[in-house]
This record gives sequence, structure tokens and C-alpha cells, in this order.
Amino acid sequence: MAQNKKKKNSSASISPKVIVIAVAAVVAVAAIIAIFATGGDNSTSSDTTAVTVPGGVAPAEYQKVTSEGDGLEPLGKDATDPAMGKVAPNLSGYSFNGFPISVKPATDGSPTLLVFLAHWCPHCNAEMPRLVRWYESGQVPEDLRVVGVATASRKDQANWPPSEWMQSFDWPFEVMADTETNDAGVAYGVDGYPFMVVLDKDGKVAARHSGEMDESEIPNFINKALGR
Repeated sequence: MAQNKKKKNSSASISPKVIVIAVAAVVAVAAIIAIFATGGDNSTSSDTTAVTVPGGVAPAEYQKVTSEGDGLEPLGKDATDPAMGKVAPNLSGYSFNGFPISVKPATDGSPTLLVFLAHWCPHCNAEMPRLVRWYESGQVPEDLRVVGVATASRKDQANWPPSEWMQSFDWPFEVMADTETNDAGVAYGVDGYPFMVVLDKDGKVAARHSGEMDESEIPNFINKALGR
């Protein structure tokens, strides 16, 4: 009987130090899992706690954009686009989550479509689902890079913040966040929304369009611009 009582008492007594060490280990493991779970996120989320990558910046609705090269003239209302055939400027910026993104038309070696979108614009809100369905239909050319540029963002307008607005449409392409002064839009001569710019594989302007397009017009516009 004495032996049984002694055994029971020894098994029930756990050192407080051991308990503290065990809890600390569990907390550390949970922290490591959380870091790895969020470290690769490249979505359009506006979560300011997102982990950035080397060369990246803090997540934000506005991001710095650097333009290199001659800017394009505004499209205007003339029948002839004044920027047609000109090499488009390089853009270096970041996504909403702070991931670096650049558009270097003359050196990328593949055609590019830039879509400038404003979250408060009713025409952009109508165009967004059409562009998403265009992607889902499989009509996007395999060699075409598509970049959405969130520009003209304003805190006092509808659908703020733009990161959540684009995410609500399940935007499937890359995203560059413009500056508060619309530096990317100005560099490409944006004078309406939505605004599309098609660049050929040499980085030259093949076509620009301001305003909405019907769903069937989108692939026709791009294919015609690229001579396909």
C-alpha cells in the first residue's frame, strides 16, 4: 500500500518550470507557422500586417511609382492616337501588399495589356466583371501579360479601399498601385476610365482605348492591335 501511494504522488507532481517551458514552445511553434502561412501571400489584400519580401515595401493603398522614358500624350478625341507606335515608358512600382512589380515594355519581349482602373468609376465597375470573364473564358493570349493599375484612388469616394474593391471581383491578373498623384496614369496619358493600353513585343503602343467595351469587343480590340 505504501508503495502505491508513493508512486501516485510522484506522478502527479509536475515542476512549474517544466510547464512554463512547454507553453513557450507551443507559442513559438504557432508563431513560426503563422509567418510561413502569410509570407507568400501575393493577393490584393490591404492587410497592413502582411509580410513583405526583399525589395518590397510596406502594404498600402498608394505606392511609389517610378517612370523612366518619355511619357505618352493623352489619348484625346482625335481619330488618330498621338502615341501610336511610340515606345511606352518603363514603370516600377508595387502591389497593394508591397511586392515589387515593373513594366519594361522595350525589354520584356512579350506583348502587354495595361488596364487603368478607378474604384469609384461606374464604368470601371461595369468593366471589371467583363475582364474577369474574359480571363475565365480562356481567350487571353498565352503570351500576353496583363497588368491592372489601380489609379486615381480617393479615400472620399465609393468602394474605398481599392485593394478590397479589386479583390471583390476576384481580379486574376497582376496589380500595380498608383501614387496619390496618379504618376503611372500620367506617364501613359490616361484621360478616362477604364483606360486600356496594348503594347507590342517591342514595347510600342499598338492601341489605346478610353471607356467601357462590350465583352465581345475586348478580345477583338486586343487581337486587332496585335495583328492577330
